[in-house]
Amino acid sequence: MSRETVLASQGPFDRAYSLLAEYIDICPENIWAEKNGGWLVWQQIAHTVMAMDFFVCGENEQFLPAPCDVDTAMLKVQGGAVIGKSAMKTYSAEVKAKVDVWFQQLTDADLPLPNVVLTKKIGRALSYIAVVVMLAAHTNYHLGSCDAALRNHDLPGVF
Repeated sequence: MSRETVLASQGPFDRAYSLLAEYIDICPENIWAEKNGGWLVWQQIAHTVMAMDFFVCGENEQFLPAPCDVDTAMLKVQGGAVIGKSAMKTYSAEVKAKVDVWFQQLTDADLPLPNVVLTKKIGRALSYIAVVVMLAAHTNYHLGSCDAALRNHDLPGVF
């Protein structure tokens, strides 16, 4: 059971997650609570983390408890009360652990195969390698938007 490609493919996600965790740590409270790119910064972080859970959630598996409601995390509604960085850090670490287990169960032979569960959820065919790419790309996309909030305040970003 080869896992060489899986391990190499996991690297970009691990890097994206480490930047996300760093962002949570360094983001000032006033920026954490402001809107940037159409959404509150904390809400984009919640969305990014919930999407990670969504991408790897099994067919009969529940999402991990998020610090906000699903509609807020999935960017269907504007967030209300600010979710604190501590709660977000705990939530993101729990989801990261779940993603790590998902990666541990993945083999190189799985990568080109259809991910039946996510295909059904999204409504279009997705392979396991597509999910691996989505984990990193989606995280980096929202992190870039949040990073812009720091730069708008003349602060260095995490990139």
